Amino acid sequence: MTRRVVWTVYRKEVLETLRDRRTLIVMLLLPLCLYPLMAVGTAQWLGVQQAAVDAARLRIGLVGPRWPSLMIALRHNKRLQVRPLKSEGGLRLGNVDAIVRVPRDYKRTLSEQGSVRLRVQHDQTRATSVAARRAVRAVLHQLRSELIAQRLDRWGLPPGFSEPLQLDEQSVATKAEVRTKMLSSVLPLLVVLMVLLGAFYPAIDLTAGEKERGTLETLLSTPVPRIAVIIGKFLVVATVALVTGAVNLGSIALTVGLGFGPALRQAGLLLEVPWVALLLTLVSLIPAALFFAAVLIAVASLARSFREGQNLLTPVYLACMVPAIFAQLPGMRLGYLTAVLPGFNVALMTRELISGQIATGPVLLALFCNCVYAALALALAARIYNTERLLFVDDWRSDRQSVPLRDQPEPAAVAMLLLLVMALIIVVGQPLQVRALIPGLLATEWLLVATPVLLYIRLGRFSSRRVLSLHRTSPRAMLGAALAGFSGWYLVAILVEGLQQRVLPIPPEVTETMRKLLFASQRPFLLDLLAIAVSPAICEELLFRGVLWRATRKTMRPGMAIAVNALAFGAFHLSIYRFLPTATLGAVLALIIWRTQSIYPAMFFHSINNGVAVVLARFIGEGDGQMRLRPLLLLAAAATFSLGLMLIWRAPAAGVRTRDVDT
Repeated sequence: MTRRVVWTVYRKEVLETLRDRRTLIVMLLLPLCLYPLMAVGTAQWLGVQQAAVDAARLRIGLVGPRWPSLMIALRHNKRLQVRPLKSEGGLRLGNVDAIVRVPRDYKRTLSEQGSVRLRVQHDQTRATSVAARRAVRAVLHQLRSELIAQRLDRWGLPPGFSEPLQLDEQSVATKAEVRTKMLSSVLPLLVVLMVLLGAFYPAIDLTAGEKERGTLETLLSTPVPRIAVIIGKFLVVATVALVTGAVNLGSIALTVGLGFGPALRQAGLLLEVPWVALLLTLVSLIPAALFFAAVLIAVASLARSFREGQNLLTPVYLACMVPAIFAQLPGMRLGYLTAVLPGFNVALMTRELISGQIATGPVLLALFCNCVYAALALALAARIYNTERLLFVDDWRSDRQSVPLRDQPEPAAVAMLLLLVMALIIVVGQPLQVRALIPGLLATEWLLVATPVLLYIRLGRFSSRRVLSLHRTSPRAMLGAALAGFSGWYLVAILVEGLQQRVLPIPPEVTETMRKLLFASQRPFLLDLLAIAVSPAICEELLFRGVLWRATRKTMRPGMAIAVNALAFGAFHLSIYRFLPTATLGAVLALIIWRTQSIYPAMFFHSINNGVAVVLARFIGEGDGQMRLRPLLLLAAAATFSLGLMLIWRAPAAGVRTRDVDT
């Protein structure tokens, strides 16, 4: 009987949990997007920084008497700019990257076959200064070898005379063992964070959330043991936590396996997918999910509302993280003492499983203690459920949980849709584009962007005409969109991308590679227009200036809605190099639909903007791919763009303004 009740409660709560968008976002969509975005952003940022350091001219200051051999050796390196200095203060001020101090008696020391002591100063906090130190050390090492060779030749000694001992170091650890050691210091804390994050919201929703919705009284009025109800809810929270951890680990593997591995290897972050370590980590998720789910369920049972549950569980969340952090300190091992400490034993057991150094006794004791702690937490929750305080609570129901109008999508639902589309592009679209660029682009736009939007509107029973702003517009608005789109590309290329180059310069090889891939002359021109200009203009506008714009205008002022639309459009393109230009275009497109109340001018602007870029790259080109500043062309583009915006601004709004549109 009790087992059947537990299964019934478990099945009911699982279905209700899967209907909660917050749980689905945290459990599935967020991990699929988070790790690839982190990998791309980190690798690109490190690449930008390294490229900037490699291209920089390193300024070296010489303090002390002039040493001709040293000057010649330093100036032989083309990256070094050498100049004499009177003092060492220039390093602190940033005037030089490194300073070499030459002693006054260096000539006498050399003549006496002595050793000249040079002092090299650098600033460890500046990347260029660290690079200058390495370059100076290489030059000085070469100069040292030449001086030694001169002395040996003068005395007729063999080259090995100055090096009677050579050191050959070799580690017996394999690359896999080194990688496992590195992962064992990172993954245990990540396991705790993933499990806690997955269990946080379901624990609140299944306890305090039911009180707030008024559905708990009905459940408790049935003739079932309270402990069976608690066990069913506990198993649901543990399942969600386990699935969240597994999806996070799977996303890490996909991040490396679906094309981001080379970027990570170049950045020195990871070598390959550590399948054995990931599988062992997946095993360690089970005791962690059981323990933390029980603790969070017990604490959340004390709350009378969702907000109070968040306030109660946040300190518990932080408290559970503390032992996991301390468990990563050097020298911490899973022994019989640490196996009984809650939190510590989970993190240490995870590290032992990953590293393969499993002590059977402490591991079994840690598992037993976690089961005991989970049982005590569940018993506490069941006792709370048996008290009268649980049933007589204030009415915390919120009027915000109203049924949305069929012409007005909810922001949370649209955010979930956006994350889903981004996850599909990362997991499916990008591998398709790597294999075949143009077919991959077409499949990405129509199948992974437009299709989810249309399915969302169809299944949600929304009015496509209102949600997507499919209203007839005036010829003046279309003409303004054409003029603005025709001239906007140049303004963005000169002004916005010029600012981007100052803040975050794009490596030239990246620009050249993208230009060759996107605008290859051997492909049919019309096919390029369809894949690069027309398809994004239709599909991406349905998502951003369609459902996203409609959802954000419900609760936001126009300026805030435009900003959110622009930032989301910039992040959607998955490149820190293109974020600022695409976000700027997103702001212009959102401004267009705000004024015209129709998606057609935005689509027209988008297609012309991209189409002009395709035409110029195919038939005109810029040689090195960089746009030049031409003052007359800039003035003409600014005037044309302003005229286009003026026409859009003065064009009559399409359709009838609804109550969420400013009059």
